[in-house]
Amino acid sequence: MRNLKIIIGRIMIALGLLGGFVSVWYTLAFTWMPEFGAVNLPDGPTHSNYHAFRGAMLAFAVNLLLMWVAIKAKSIRLESWAIVTFMAVFYYAGWWVAWPIWGYHAPSVTAEMNHVIGTFGGLGGLILLKPRRD
Repeated sequence: MRNLKIIIGRIMIALGLLGGFVSVWYTLAFTWMPEFGAVNLPDGPTHSNYHAFRGAMLAFAVNLLLMWVAIKAKSIRLESWAIVTFMAVFYYAGWWVAWPIWGYHAPSVTAEMNHVIGTFGGLGGLILLKPRRD
């Protein structure tokens, strides 16, 4: 049973990574897109491009941590798992929490579905791969 949980957890994290890395790529695209610039921002029109790049790098790091959990699934320690889960919860919250607060959401249904797959895959996989207390 434990091996089946690990296999399913790894598959779910793979789906989370698919959603995550697609999102990283599209977020990086905003970095070099002049139309994404905040032209009325007094501190500089490329400031929003900078934030897109910074967000993409942070997202890349969280996705690498998810990959690490999937690889180490049989031997990961509870403390390490908890740290990655903490990071992942806030990563995915970034996709969803702005919607009920400000009405901000992904720019298309395709992007929303990517976020659904990424969130359920990443968090679902983490739940399945939670190590037992020893």
